[in-house]
Amino acid sequence: MNPVQDKQTTDLQLIGMSCVNCAAKIEKTLNSFPDVKASVNFATEKAHIEYGGQAITPEALIKAIRDIGYQAFEMNSEVDAQKAKQEAANEYRRDLQHFIISAILTAPFMVEMVMMFMGGHHEFMPRWLQLILATPVQFWMGWRFYRGSFYALRAKSANMDVLVALGTSMAYLLSVVVTIMSWSDQHVYFEASTAVITLILLGKLMESRAKGKTSEAVESLIRLQPKKAWVQINGEWVETSIDEVKTGDVVLVKNGEAIPIDGLVVQGSSSVDESMLTGESMPVEKKADDHVYAATLNQDGSLQV
Repeated sequence: MNPVQDKQTTDLQLIGMSCVNCAAKIEKTLNSFPDVKASVNFATEKAHIEYGGQAITPEALIKAIRDIGYQAFEMNSEVDAQKAKQEAANEYRRDLQHFIISAILTAPFMVEMVMMFMGGHHEFMPRWLQLILATPVQFWMGWRFYRGSFYALRAKSANMDVLVALGTSMAYLLSVVVTIMSWSDQHVYFEASTAVITLILLGKLMESRAKGKTSEAVESLIRLQPKKAWVQINGEWVETSIDEVKTGDVVLVKNGEAIPIDGLVVQGSSSVDESMLTGESMPVEKKADDHVYAATLNQDGSLQV
């Protein structure tokens, strides 16, 4: 097999990662395939994969990811991107719904804790009522942690889901035993298990929102990047796709064009508008050995980068 000729690439949108260990697990799973080189970015929730040969397909890689408890979608077309965005939006709405329900059920426990700190009686709610309120939080809102723990333990690893599921389950089960046995001299910890789950759901919600805004900003910058570039090939300037530009190529940037790549000026001088990166409205003079950045605007003269 010719590794260069047969090499293919694909990008996947990942859904369901809760920590960097999840990203590492997905990367390890993908790299376990022969002739596959994968890198997973937890912040953007994306995987870039290079693979060779006919035995490996994107569908097989996606199935492997789903088998360890995560969702994945191809990002090689506009349709794929829209599908992934829709799934991410659906997941955000589910997370928001779960947090709201969990917060409503947890609120009485928070009131009870405030009253305790103010010197009131610790348990103004009957324990059977606490059990009723805590159970859906533990097993409905907290189901995602049990599911994540199952896949993590099946893969002989541990992640944040295992920690949350183990800690809240111990607090909940101890409280159930105390309630059933009517041990009035023992404390119950329903407020601890519900508060932990609710606060983590809030954190995940805020994280998803921040990631979404960051991804939108990055995509906006990427859309500013030209799709074509003039590359010097055998002494002639040839217009080619930006995806085919390699390290070491010399690219010509004409007057008024956006710079297609990050690079170093090797010839020419010009003023470059870098306001989209720095916010500075005044153009920056560029000459040989100066750095230039993709999507910034070459205002006058021409540059070879």
